[in-house]
Amino acid sequence: MHPGIYDTVLDWIPQGARVLDLGTGDGAFLQRLVHAKKVSGEGVEQDAGLVARCVERGLVVHQGDIANGLDQYGQQAFDYVLLLGTFQELVSPADIVREAFRVGQQVIIAYSNFAYIGVRLQMLLKGRTPLTLSLPLPWYRTHNLHFLSILDFRDFCRDIGVNEIKCATFNARGPVRYLPNLRAEESVCLLQSP
Repeated sequence: MHPGIYDTVLDWIPQGARVLDLGTGDGAFLQRLVHAKKVSGEGVEQDAGLVARCVERGLVVHQGDIANGLDQYGQQAFDYVLLLGTFQELVSPADIVREAFRVGQQVIIAYSNFAYIGVRLQMLLKGRTPLTLSLPLPWYRTHNLHFLSILDFRDFCRDIGVNEIKCATFNARGPVRYLPNLRAEESVCLLQSP
């Protein structure tokens, strides 16, 4: 993911917030949040090896599949729930987002934009599934199940009844301010339930 996404999320989360990071990975970003913003942070990660790395960092990270629910967490246990880069890999994204709003007040989601001009051109000119900086793996090795655009994501939010409060978009050159559905490779959004 573009480093600007992590910087943006860091800006959006206030000091001392309660944060749940779904798909924590190796814990590098959660650790950064804990140190920079003094958040009370927890994570959920499926890969046992990555969970071990998180624990080595001194983080509280549970091994599990977020698709099976977040039953171990109570209503509104967190201020923010993060889904950074795993959204397009979810089998049932609407169910996961609803569950994220059950356990958290606001949800931050980052995802790859499959309507990016580089992706469109590769499909048009080469006739092949695209490879980009944000989509570096061939189709048969990627975990992506959903190939959404920024416009698709906005429709998704409207359909499930959540509001996009803030959004930031990026490509290899940095932030994208105009024509993001065409020019941005990745997007991060702060969502709130009405």
